[in-house]
Amino acid sequence: MTEMTTDALRAKLQDLMVYGTSANLTELDKIYHKDIVVMDLNIDGRLVTLHKQEFMAMLKEVFKDKIPEEHMWSKIHSLTVDGNRGHVLISRKIPVGGPKMHIELSIDFVFEDGRWQVTREVNFSRPDTEAA
Repeated sequence: MTEMTTDALRAKLQDLMVYGTSANLTELDKIYHKDIVVMDLNIDGRLVTLHKQEFMAMLKEVFKDKIPEEHMWSKIHSLTVDGNRGHVLISRKIPVGGPKMHIELSIDFVFEDGRWQVTREVNFSRPDTEAA
């Protein structure tokens, strides 16, 4: 979907989850904006900031021996579109930063070049209590 609608944004979010957990760097390169910034704050207060190539390399390493279908859990709290801007607030359970982490993601999108692209992710990571 190449529209500025909530349905199109929801479809792009689904693509993002599938391509992220399968470390499909070719497709992620199309979704992550050239100027993306990813900030992750963990439960200990450590902040890690990554740019596009660093973040994609980290995803490749994290998911290289994983089964993507095992990491698709999500709960969308909010998904909004305002013109060419979109925002998603979502919870995920994925192995970034530990064996099984519960991550709250605030994801900013822009509709540019005929598609939705992620410009910023601000994440809070903590161990998944169900995995403990």
